[in-house]
Amino acid sequence: MARLLNAQDARNVFEEILVANPLSFEALFENALLMDRCGEGEAVIRRLQEALDIAGEENKVKEARDVRLIMAQIQGMIYSLLDRNEEAKEQFAKYRELSPKKFEVKGYLRTSLSRMKLFGSNEKN
Repeated sequence: MARLLNAQDARNVFEEILVANPLSFEALFENALLMDRCGEGEAVIRRLQEALDIAGEENKVKEARDVRLIMAQIQGMIYSLLDRNEEAKEQFAKYRELSPKKFEVKGYLRTSLSRMKLFGSNEKN
């Protein structure tokens, strides 16, 4: 029960941040991970698509790339957990394509969860 309350508290904080800044990378990323852990995979993608639409409407290229990066990573994780390995490979390939070598949040994305399956990659921890 306490864990559920903590998840809801965290979600409330992320939603507050996203109301003020709907393209906050950290809030989008952490909220997406939280939603995925709570079994809301489809809702995660819808939430990220909303952010991508906002970025497109506001012509925010970097933010749109950031959202696509999160989407590819989340979709790759979902597909890998479903043993849909070909689709997972495609999504992780999109992730690597969108993630330039000097991307400022690269280390942030390389959490243990995000390293779960980097298909077709020779990357180390």
